Amino acid sequence: MFSATEISLPQLRDGIHEALKLWSKPNDDTSPLDHLYLFQQVRQSHSGNVRRLTNDLLLHSLKIMEDQYDPFLADLLRQRFLENSSVALVAIEKNIAEATVHKKQRQAIDQLADILAKQEHQARHATIAALEQRLNLPVAIDLFGIEPYLKQVSEALLVPGPAWLVAIEGLGGIGKTTLAGTVVRQVALTHHFQQVVWISAKQQEFWPGLGLQPTAQPALDSDTLTNTLLAQLDEDLAGTLSPQQKLIRLTELLKAEPYLVIIDNLETVVDFEALLPLLSRLANPTKFLLTSRMMPPHSGVTSIRLAELSRDDAFNLLRYEAELRHMKSLTESSDEQLDSIYRVVGGHPLALKLVVGQLHSLPLSQVLDSLRQAHGKKVDELYTFIYWQAWHTLAENSRKLLLIMPVVQNGTIEQLNTISQLAGGDLHDSLEQLITLSLLEISGALDQRRYRIHRLTETFLLNEVVKWRKSP
Repeated sequence: MFSATEISLPQLRDGIHEALKLWSKPNDDTSPLDHLYLFQQVRQSHSGNVRRLTNDLLLHSLKIMEDQYDPFLADLLRQRFLENSSVALVAIEKNIAEATVHKKQRQAIDQLADILAKQEHQARHATIAALEQRLNLPVAIDLFGIEPYLKQVSEALLVPGPAWLVAIEGLGGIGKTTLAGTVVRQVALTHHFQQVVWISAKQQEFWPGLGLQPTAQPALDSDTLTNTLLAQLDEDLAGTLSPQQKLIRLTELLKAEPYLVIIDNLETVVDFEALLPLLSRLANPTKFLLTSRMMPPHSGVTSIRLAELSRDDAFNLLRYEAELRHMKSLTESSDEQLDSIYRVVGGHPLALKLVVGQLHSLPLSQVLDSLRQAHGKKVDELYTFIYWQAWHTLAENSRKLLLIMPVVQNGTIEQLNTISQLAGGDLHDSLEQLITLSLLEISGALDQRRYRIHRLTETFLLNEVVKWRKSP
């Protein structure tokens, strides 16, 4: 089966050699290169038997070798495998020793593997980049201690059968959305699903000056979910069909081919109970991946709950974040110093990142003394405490920029400039401070960067800071 993991050059070399030896053999509907995303991509878009598709892939790479690298080596492979010439005959043709033919053949296969690996990397990167742009995926970051969960979720989604509804559960800031984003990037490279759809179920909307109002209404009702899914599936039927007709059309689509639908931040029992009947109706062969702080037990849902990071994984995360910020003192800190952070913060990834942000400008002893005041509190209270510590270190322009982020999530630099009305230099300085303190996340291509805040950061701003600024 195709694997979305990084390609192995030794495996690729062996596959190329085997595929070349099979060039003129009868098709047996298997390919030594079927582990490549390139092969699966060609198979999806072109008709023909497996041997023909494999040979076309080799021909394309041989042409690149001939035009851009080494025509001699490309011709040697053509003679040896495409024309089925013996080593002795090639040695005569090339006026070289037979031992040299063997040596050059190995060099040629190595070069062909390098060319195919480069094409494979480019194909995967282009697919993921397009997916990230279309779905507005969360920022791709290095994860720690996540491999077992990644394997569990991926296997549950790729198995050709139940579970149809898979849930990632865990505390706020534990990495549910990031894990879901990583899974989606991997699964998208398998061609297992016709299309991937991502929906964020936000419980409340924020408008400057109004703050948040509690609500018992679900973040997504059946009609909203149906319309959102149809729109993402390029089935814009607004105004042309009744809600019931739209649901019929959506059911037809999701029942005809397997799709993957991610519903992020399905946080409440109200949300779950409102959507479960519809999700059960739409599932099979389509699968649903849900993220939630707490999913009520249900026999139709396969639940995978994320735990806090272990001590070793927390240390690795702290040192990684320190390295990103060029904080040499923290990168080279002792296990005893890191353990002093872990004993207070625990293994909450977002909380650990926020602490690293504070250590950029404050001494460890001061940060720890402050954190000890929150020791033993619930996780939500711990985050609130850490956010307040960060808030009080912000410059006024940085506060102003952070406060407008809930209304410009995933905004471009131009949008931030327009809404914040900060001058170019002030905007740059504010962005740098928020990023340093782990209060802002960056995504997108180099020429189109986008900025967003974590959902917990947004909750802190809307539940705490807005009320604080309103108070006399």
